[in-house]
Amino acid sequence: MRVQTVQPQTRPKLHSRAWVPMVRVSLFFLVTIFLQELFLKLYCFRLVPVRGLLLTLLFSAPVAMLLGLLCRVVRPKTGRLLAVILTGAICLWLGTQTVYYFLFQTFLSLSSLLRVGMVAGEFGGLAVTNILRCWFPVLMHALPFAAVFPLRRHLLPEQDVPRTGKRQWAVAAVVLHMAVTLVVLSSNDEPLSMYHIYNQSDAPELTVTNFGVLTNSRLELKRLLFGVSGEQPESPDAQGEDWKELFREEERTPSPRPEATLEDQVMDIDFDALLAAEQDEDLWLMHDHFAATRPTRKNEWTGYFEGKNLVWVVAEAFSSVAIDPQLTPTLYRLSREGFVFENFYTPLWGLSTSDGEYVTTTGLVPKAGAWSYLQSAQNHMPFGFGNQFGKLGYRTLAYHNNTYTYYGREQSYPNMGYEYYGLGNGLEVSRCWPESDLEMMQLRVPQFVNEAQFAVYYLTVSGHLNYNVDQNDMAAKNWQAVEHLPYSEEPKAYLATQIELDRALESLLTQLEEAGRLEDTVIVLSGDHYPYGLQDEAISQLLGHTVDPDFELYKSTLILWNAGMEQPVPVEKYCSSLDIMPTLANLFALEYDSRLLAGRDILSDSPGLVMFSNYSFLSDRGAYVSTRESFTPWGEPQPDDEDYVTRTLDEIRDRFRFSTLILDQDYYRRLFAPETMEE
Repeated sequence: MRVQTVQPQTRPKLHSRAWVPMVRVSLFFLVTIFLQELFLKLYCFRLVPVRGLLLTLLFSAPVAMLLGLLCRVVRPKTGRLLAVILTGAICLWLGTQTVYYFLFQTFLSLSSLLRVGMVAGEFGGLAVTNILRCWFPVLMHALPFAAVFPLRRHLLPEQDVPRTGKRQWAVAAVVLHMAVTLVVLSSNDEPLSMYHIYNQSDAPELTVTNFGVLTNSRLELKRLLFGVSGEQPESPDAQGEDWKELFREEERTPSPRPEATLEDQVMDIDFDALLAAEQDEDLWLMHDHFAATRPTRKNEWTGYFEGKNLVWVVAEAFSSVAIDPQLTPTLYRLSREGFVFENFYTPLWGLSTSDGEYVTTTGLVPKAGAWSYLQSAQNHMPFGFGNQFGKLGYRTLAYHNNTYTYYGREQSYPNMGYEYYGLGNGLEVSRCWPESDLEMMQLRVPQFVNEAQFAVYYLTVSGHLNYNVDQNDMAAKNWQAVEHLPYSEEPKAYLATQIELDRALESLLTQLEEAGRLEDTVIVLSGDHYPYGLQDEAISQLLGHTVDPDFELYKSTLILWNAGMEQPVPVEKYCSSLDIMPTLANLFALEYDSRLLAGRDILSDSPGLVMFSNYSFLSDRGAYVSTRESFTPWGEPQPDDEDYVTRTLDEIRDRFRFSTLILDQDYYRRLFAPETMEE
């Protein structure tokens, strides 16, 4: 009798050749991603930090492995088509980000991409022109897409190689990603640690510098879908502790409070009662933080303009380089009379004009990756100047000489308390591009100049790019005034657009004077952002020297003027557009709480601080460049410079975080109108 031996079943051995196509196509994706990320860093930042390169490579590897796996699990013909499509998508996205940053000094957020139809409808032609100007980065990002066609058969040959090892390859990619993430999350002992940058969404430039565009996009998508997670703001007395554990303690200890005085610029808010009743972790932390924030104090300028009228202008792409005694005499005069701010800056935020407005008019930092002004339209905004002056019986109006619905202004302006007129909504200026600021003033000043009291807000558009005679009607209109200047076409065209703003301001002053209202009206003017339609070389021509891209690009002028001021008032403090709203509120003696704003009254005794979206800063003590982690004091280095930088970065982080929480939590409604909260 024959006994049959049954061999135990074993798993098939992995064929050695099974890995070859997987490695080959994954390596192609890795080289494609990494070289494009490297080019973007060099082209946009002009620097390549070693740490950023290494982390970008490590975060790119799992993506490349998964893309290679995706191309390998299907038939070779389908895999080759997928390789072409995926390579094209990578090239398109990274190329778009490079061009967008070059033009606007910020990265294209996914939330803005969702509204690309609105932008294309308004500025499609201008976008095409600017993309053509950036032919070199477009060409560089297109090279891998061109290379994938001749390489696709080599990457994924027709031979039927066993397709085993898919699971192991996927696991390896996931394990590598988790390992790199764990390394990043373990570094939480620096002011701008990798942990903080990775977990928060308020500094896309730092995220791209350190982790790359694809990681930044992945993190942004995660936050859009699930909200911000990870690190949360810490209370001042809980540094290094898990604030959620602190919240869960039976005895929650509020942070130390600054000593209160009658001169503090605060409102009557019972934070102790709010803390005792609060069950939400974020809100409890907010109450605690604001109660512990040192307010600004009233000063000799408090109420200086009380009872006067206000005309507040946020001017498209206005900058100090536009001020000239011959070309723009009105801007020149007003910038040297009234309050003269020697160190005023207009930092650039993620959504250019809209974020520039939001910062200027609310005193809050915009939420990164979001349309903050539009989101605020659903919130209670008691500090909006239309609402503030409206309570005092003023006629409050807002004007914009471009499409009235752009960026959702038909929602945000009325919510700030204004009666709003824009192009297509009661303001009918001549159709051209860009529209005339002068014509807007001529048409609309008569609407309010005879009111008993008025507070008016203007957003202008004449200074908009592109800066050439063919595509800019304001440049063509005023070309004769600049044609003789020793500059190239671009800076001359920019100056020509600012001449239109100057003439609009001249018309405003003339109409106010003729109506007998000039003495009792305050004029405020600042830019929404620096003229990013100008290349650095063009701005350097206007400056007469090579521009410093870290800070000098954003140096600007704040006009704060009244005809009744007998002498100019010089102000040397470092300040920015974030500080305009609380400064005006103090001057007009409006009711507000300085603890609830990210900006500070410039005329108060608070230290000067200019914050940039990438956490760089300027202060009365020195300059810090976050991408290089370098601090340059104005005077001699001090022993505590390192501690000073750490404290300042912590303060900036808090102002960013709590500005976002104010927006997301509709915090002002919870404080001042809780009865209107939806259940």
